Parts: sequence; C-alpha cells; structure tokens
Amino acid sequence: LGDKDYDDYYHDQDHTHHLPEGTAVPSTRIGRAFGFASLGAGLAVGTVAELARRTVGRFSSDHSNAAAIESSSSSSLVLSNAANTQRLSHSLRRMRGAAMKLGQMLSIQDESIAPPALTQALAQVRKGAEAMPTRQLLRQLESEWGEKWREKVDLEERPFAAASIGQVHRGRLKEGNHAERGWKEGKRVAVKVQY
Repeated sequence: LGDKDYDDYYHDQDHTHHLPEGTAVPSTRIGRAFGFASLGAGLAVGTVAELARRTVGRFSSDHSNAAAIESSSSSSLVLSNAANTQRLSHSLRRMRGAAMKLGQMLSIQDESIAPPALTQALAQVRKGAEAMPTRQLLRQLESEWGEKWREKVDLEERPFAAASIGQVHRGRLKEGNHAERGWKEGKRVAVKVQY
C-alpha cells in the first residue's frame, strides 16, 4: 500500500480487531520434529479410537444404531473422522511455515478428492495461522532490531493478520530514527514479523 492508501486503510479499519494469542511457533528442528511426531501419534490414536467405536457399534444389540453406524462407516474413511481432521487443522495452523502452506494448497483442491470432514478442516487452515505468543514476539523483535527496538516504533503487540510465514502488526514510527528515509515521527506503518 502507498502512504495515502495505508493512511486510508488504517483509518477505515476497526482498531479493536486483533488475532487471539496462539501457541508458540516451533523454532528449532527438534521442536518442529516433535510437532509432526505429535500429530502422527494423535492421528494414529484417533484412528484406533474410531475403529474401536465402529467395531463396538457393529456388535451392539440395537440394530437400528448398528445400521446407522454401518452406513456412516462405509461412507467415510476411518482416518478422516472429526477428531482427526480437527487435530490436523489445529496442528498445521500451529506449525505454520511449509506445513501450513501445504494444508492451504490441499484446501483448494476439488472437494470430490477428499472426504468432507477433511475438506472442512483444511478450509480452516486456509483462513490463517495463530498469532505467536507475546513473549515469543518480543524475543523475535529483540533478535532482529536489538534491545532498544521500542525507541524506533510504537507497535501494537497483537497482530491484525497472520499467515504461514509471519504476522502483521500496526505501528507508528518514533522520532529521530527514520529521518534518512524522509519518514516523519508518527508515520503509520505495518510491520511484518517473520516466525
């Protein structure tokens, strides 16, 4: 957005709209590997639980209930039960990065390719990522801009948007730090913070 466009956007937007704080972004290889391992284990447990539910349902004495369970089991895959699809959606939104991007790409595929529960879960992934916790945001800003970053910009701690590789915060420049670029104190800015 140009300066005027951003000023118009900034004034037109509801300044109370901020994303809720989410879970920490895995920042190490071990953390990401643990996230994927947890997802895999959770999907396996969810699949076993769904198989057990369907197996017990088949042997119940209530024939109408067994018939309903039989028809639902034949029309949906065991892996794509509601709990597993929600687990997948939540994990991809928490992991962010390439994992979330893959989920977003899968979400735009033809609905006839994937079961409806999976399609709905991936649609949630397409809506965006969780916001990183404030403590992680502050560490990231200090890492990139140094301990005195607050002297450069007055930044809203809660983002108004988040995606697979970063989140966006509203802010205002502080005096004396941006004169070489011709920017004035109080200039409104959007600051993208990469995960």
